[in-house]
Amino acid sequence: MKQLRYIWKNSLLKIFNGRSVAFILIMLAACSDYCRPLGRFMDDVDYPVSWCLFPFFMSNYVFLILFWFLVVYLHSDVPFMQHANMYQVIRTGRRRWAVGQIGGIFLRSFAAVLFTALCTILPLAPRIELTNEWGKLLRSVAVTNAASAYGLDIPIFYEIFSEYTPLQLMALCILLCTFISGFLGTMMFFISLYSNKVLAVAGALAVAILMFFVINSHPMNRYKLAFFVPSIWAQVAQVATPHLGYYWLPSVQYMFSFLTVGTGIMAAGILYKIKRVEFHWENDDV
Repeated sequence: MKQLRYIWKNSLLKIFNGRSVAFILIMLAACSDYCRPLGRFMDDVDYPVSWCLFPFFMSNYVFLILFWFLVVYLHSDVPFMQHANMYQVIRTGRRRWAVGQIGGIFLRSFAAVLFTALCTILPLAPRIELTNEWGKLLRSVAVTNAASAYGLDIPIFYEIFSEYTPLQLMALCILLCTFISGFLGTMMFFISLYSNKVLAVAGALAVAILMFFVINSHPMNRYKLAFFVPSIWAQVAQVATPHLGYYWLPSVQYMFSFLTVGTGIMAAGILYKIKRVEFHWENDDV
């Protein structure tokens, strides 16, 4: 119970800081810009849109890479050796402190993903359809040329409508993106302990950018590459949609298994290293 309380308090410090303010402002501006064409389409057809837009936003490559860059920025306070943490280490001990940092990474990731999902709804809030049905508007966008006619950059995949309800897809996308963000943050913590912060940030950015190698590869090879690039898995709305006849995203079960095992291995490495590492405290944002 003490560990859980410490994780919660530590998470609040990670969420309410300058990095989070920058994340909030950039994400609000980006989502508002992406929603404008959809808003014009809604005005013309006079029909509300489903609240489940976040999974489709994450299928836009530009929006997705922006999101991952902001997530890396949020986690760039690794290895958490600001002066404010010095007293926490003294009070809790090294291993408990490290567990608290990992827990804080995941709770901060969840807050970032949840806020981003909310940002995809807020610009259209007065005309959101609050049901567990996909509705006519998204189906129309998926089967017509409305997206190109209105300059809508959010891809809508018709096949996913028969696989998941809006509530199921939203929950899946939020959970998966939280796991991926937590995986990246844990990886940054791990690398920074064994090397330095610069390499940790570079490594996380490399994982994010690798998604473009998957996107630009041949459809026959895309499935193989996608097995090892978690940053592309946020496009889970495409899991039922083939590209040139090929289903290229791994199964949802594989994604969560990979992230759980990978995070567990890195967490074990962090707990091993934290007992021996020399702390170099610095003046920086918590």
